[in-house]
Amino acid sequence: MLRVALKIVMIFFVIFSGIVLSVITIVDTTPYQQKDFYLEMDSRLDSLDEHFSLQADTTQLQVGWATVNITPEELLPLAGYGVRDPKEMSGLRDSSFIRTIVFKLGDEQVAIVTADLLIIHPALRNAVFNALPEGWSPSDIYFTASHTHSGQGSWAPGVVGELFAGTFSENQLAYLSSQIVTSLTDAAASMQSGAVQFGELSLDNLVRNRLAKEAGIIDPWLKVARLQKDTLVGHLVSFGAHATCFGPENRELTSDFPGELVNQLNETFDFTAFAAGAVGSMSVDVEGNRPEEIIHDLANELTQQTQLLSLIGLSQRPVQTLSSFRLKLPLRAPYAKLTNHLALRPYVFHAAFGEYTNDISVLVLGQSIFIGLPCDFSGELAVPLYQEARAKGYQLFITSFNGGYTGYVIKDEWYDMRKYEARTMSWHGPDTGSYLSEIISRLIQTIHENSQTNTARK
Repeated sequence: MLRVALKIVMIFFVIFSGIVLSVITIVDTTPYQQKDFYLEMDSRLDSLDEHFSLQADTTQLQVGWATVNITPEELLPLAGYGVRDPKEMSGLRDSSFIRTIVFKLGDEQVAIVTADLLIIHPALRNAVFNALPEGWSPSDIYFTASHTHSGQGSWAPGVVGELFAGTFSENQLAYLSSQIVTSLTDAAASMQSGAVQFGELSLDNLVRNRLAKEAGIIDPWLKVARLQKDTLVGHLVSFGAHATCFGPENRELTSDFPGELVNQLNETFDFTAFAAGAVGSMSVDVEGNRPEEIIHDLANELTQQTQLLSLIGLSQRPVQTLSSFRLKLPLRAPYAKLTNHLALRPYVFHAAFGEYTNDISVLVLGQSIFIGLPCDFSGELAVPLYQEARAKGYQLFITSFNGGYTGYVIKDEWYDMRKYEARTMSWHGPDTGSYLSEIISRLIQTIHENSQTNTARK
């Protein structure tokens, strides 16, 4: 009897061990420079260096913009917090919008599309790309979002998608994609001769590092593009703090502080759009007893500083270059960490999240470079890249949620922290921060060298 019992135990142990080994793997700590995905990207960047062309054009820059309302008429789930329960909204605190800016210079055109959503999910990106009007291609579209954690959901299929954005709805996905296409068409139709100027300002009293706290650094940079078409004036504003003034207990639809900032600026100007910057690890650092108070005070400070930049702190150089492209982004296979050393295998991750391609969006607009990333990119990583761009004479905008999503990308040294950003949401290995930073640095260098070459030819 004992022998039979031991045999049964051994059988169950073997079966259990097999199941565990089939779903759990060891975290890959191989340096990224030794991985095949890096060799692929290295080759792609070398090819870009050889073939990328940034031609100056002295024709008049055309600028257009449009705002399209996407406030739902029914009570949808809210997107942003996995712990929000229930997820269904109870009402409206403020409205939601798609805002699109179109630039055209000579034969080149590009659209910056930003939405009052948590992210631009890959399913939404693909739906928009499949419905683009004639004359537009995916490389012409630069996506970003406000990253409000109390925006409408139902746009993400899959287990993880429903965890963060509620029950998926094909109708909701189709509605949002059609509204984005409408905004693109309206913005293009509104184009007139115009101009764009750029400025930035450090506001280190408004941001804190929520991951590493005092051990880390912050991204304090307010980035502003002042838009003009005929006599109308608008702004694109980017800031790196998470739009999480309202927490998971909130069940009313709201665009959080970006929406209030847009409203305040539109009291003076004709148009405003907001783009989430390098929001990874960055949170609002404004005191207040209620979210509404924090939002008002933060938006008021950002409004005043944007107005100041718009009046006296902007570049004066005319825009003579416009170029955009998407760079395919190969990555280490994704996994969900269980401990510092163990994780669920990639196929388990894909079964829960879905399997999508990712890329980096690049937009060169005069002396400004826009880099759109498919992640919550840490402000700690962005700051030295801003410095590198400035040293070469450029203003760098790093924005998040470009239509892909690869989780959080944080500073390498924080990868083993037992915190949400590091343990739960860092999906692609311990040195993804260094990898993406290298890519961005090389993109800046390629753009700069190309610009210098063209200048020398004149």
